[in-house]
Amino acid sequence: MNQNPDHTTTGSPSGAKSSPSKRRHSSRPSGRASHAARIAAWAVETTERAEEQTITEQTSAVQNITSSPSPLETLKLLLEAQRGHDLTRVGSTYESLRGIDTVHEGLILSCQLGESLNEKANRLGQWVAAGVTHIVDCRIEDSDEEFVALHAPHITYIYAPTDDDGLEREPEWFDGALLDLGTALTDPDSILLVHCAAGINRGPSMAFRLLLEAGWEPVAALNAIREARPVTRVIYAPDALMHFYGERIWSSDSDVAEVAS
Repeated sequence: MNQNPDHTTTGSPSGAKSSPSKRRHSSRPSGRASHAARIAAWAVETTERAEEQTITEQTSAVQNITSSPSPLETLKLLLEAQRGHDLTRVGSTYESLRGIDTVHEGLILSCQLGESLNEKANRLGQWVAAGVTHIVDCRIEDSDEEFVALHAPHITYIYAPTDDDGLEREPEWFDGALLDLGTALTDPDSILLVHCAAGINRGPSMAFRLLLEAGWEPVAALNAIREARPVTRVIYAPDALMHFYGERIWSSDSDVAEVAS
């Protein structure tokens, strides 16, 4: 039955109050429900903001790697520094190759121990006197692991073999050395001696990669190696640099492969 509209204004007071009250409850949530809704909305907003912040930070991290300077710019600087190194000035005499050359307090460059047992013993004695704790041998053609284990067992011998053929060094070469060195790179008491046969390419290139891992800027690391051991050429430094930046970052720049080649 339809109610007379005028009846709500002329009826009893209790009837007048009950009808508006029902309309208020149906159109607006209670205080508790409203509070819960605000909490739910805040939670959604906070989650979305956190996700946006994470994406922003990740994007910023990638931009920092690739723009300060870019891998391509870094590689060009590195190759320019290599070309500017005058090998004719420093020569490559036997005595200059046999030197124990300190890049910094925790990194030394040299050549192989030697051919004869007497020469090996004398040079190993020099390495021990220099406080060497780790030897990184980059030769594929020979190894002194047994000799070092017999005469200087306290030194950790890391065999990281590769050929000196002038071709691109595979990432596994750097991966293996970094894995075997472990915490030695960050241990202030560690003194690493890195060498190959002559200490011109393979050993210095590996040392360059270790400096990058320790936080050195690429050109500064290359210059430090050159200043300590002027006979070096470090022809595998671009491979070390590419390994340091990672294939994902480098693949984003189509010019890198061309410059590196």
